Amino acid sequence: MNFINPIEILHLQNAAYAGSIDTDIIKREKRKLFTEIELSDNGFYHYNGVDITKSDCERVINELDNEEKKEFYYYLTTNPSLNDFLTTSNEKLFSSFSQESIYKIPEFIAFINPFFSERFDKILLRAFKANDTKLLASILRTQILVNQPNINVAFKSVSNEIKSRIDEVNKMTEEIKNKDRECDEESIKQIVSVVKNAFPVELINSLPSYFQSQINKIGSAINYLDVAIDNEFGISVSSVRLMEHLLKLNIESVGKKTFENNFKITKRRYDEKIEQEKNAPLLKKWAIVLQRIRVIDDEVENKTTPSNLVIPKLGEIFSIQELNSLPSFAQEIKMQIAFSIRSLSISIWNKQGDIKNSLKTIDLVLLIDSDTESKIKFQKDKADLLALQEKYKGVLVCHFCDKNSPDESSKIEKTLYLVTNRSRWGNTRRVQYSTSAVTIPRCKNCKQVHEKGNSYFYLTLFGIMILGGVIGGMIEGQPIIIAGLIGSAIGYFVGKAIENNVYEKHNIKSASNSSLSKHPLLIDRIRQGWTFSKPSA
Repeated sequence: MNFINPIEILHLQNAAYAGSIDTDIIKREKRKLFTEIELSDNGFYHYNGVDITKSDCERVINELDNEEKKEFYYYLTTNPSLNDFLTTSNEKLFSSFSQESIYKIPEFIAFINPFFSERFDKILLRAFKANDTKLLASILRTQILVNQPNINVAFKSVSNEIKSRIDEVNKMTEEIKNKDRECDEESIKQIVSVVKNAFPVELINSLPSYFQSQINKIGSAINYLDVAIDNEFGISVSSVRLMEHLLKLNIESVGKKTFENNFKITKRRYDEKIEQEKNAPLLKKWAIVLQRIRVIDDEVENKTTPSNLVIPKLGEIFSIQELNSLPSFAQEIKMQIAFSIRSLSISIWNKQGDIKNSLKTIDLVLLIDSDTESKIKFQKDKADLLALQEKYKGVLVCHFCDKNSPDESSKIEKTLYLVTNRSRWGNTRRVQYSTSAVTIPRCKNCKQVHEKGNSYFYLTLFGIMILGGVIGGMIEGQPIIIAGLIGSAIGYFVGKAIENNVYEKHNIKSASNSSLSKHPLLIDRIRQGWTFSKPSA
């Protein structure tokens, strides 16, 4: 329905004031108007570009019987920009708008509505679609002319347009989640462009508080879209740009904090990705190191690499100092290396029973800069290994060198004796005793050194004994046997000295009975009275 100002169609706009327009004047001008309509070719009155009927004219003319409305119609003839907007949607109102005291009168605002709100709605939508922020701001200056009952009418079209655009974003999100939309760098750039065009920051932020709820929904829709893109495609510069755009909008909801946190996460991950791409050669190098550590682990499992070679091999592969100096972007691979060496330590113990080298390997892990939780785990691993070492002292590590793992073929087998009873019957003495076969673990290297020392001892013993006998035979009056015995005594002490020197040179303990009596497996038995010598009566 069009707005018609009866004072204009009666040509009474030049009246001095509204009250001067009495009933007689209205009736006179009304007869003239109806005569003009009746004499027209089509039976209409042409008003501001629109043909109106005689009944339309009569309807609005009758409203002049109401003094208040007559005042309002008369005022509009003095405010042509507002009058023209109501009748023809002329936009001059927005460029020349100024506050008038009558705008504070609720009855006047109610009078021009809903004509004003309907035209306001249409032109506001046009400015919104055109992304004309200047025109939009000018239009919104006049929203004081919209009363509360008609607020939904005035903003209906823009609200529907925003809803439609939000629905489009949600549709793209679902298509990405359902893999119905291609997700590559180029398509994501296009999606970001669509979002930015749909929700220009300056335009959206210039909207009044009536649209706040929808602006918050825009934020949520963009956030969910970004999450879908990230899950499907991974982090990219487009994700960062999308979240940057979101945070420029005037969001006023509890979700804003979430959006800000998501942006921080997105930005950090993107920066890390750029850093990783820039440092790809370095990461590749350490990926190779990780792979080689895992190969060594397999070799330890299969026993193709002895446990005592693990530490030297790791030293050839990488440097702890270099690993610890890696920047933060390499923290993940640093931790992978730490846990792979931990696995290697476990394999050394589980598969080769080498507690010493297992401990050395876990010590290497503890030198790597790790997070607190992982460091605690590694320290517990070491504590468990130390407890095992203490519990099985002399069994898990060779007692003689305190370094190597025992070798099955190098063990020492001894018999221990314990006197249980001694008796005498006349001149006859008897002894009763118990025996116990014991096995003393020993490594292959210590066996070889013990055999070498033992050989030196006997060579020296017999050599000096023979030499003593020869010298004794050459001395007149000296019995050969006595000379040989003297040579044997000297040979024994010299041989023992040479033998012990061999052990000291190799930094291992002797395998003599006196030394074995201090072995962790035997020391308690020796204290209980067990001996290596078979008791005699």
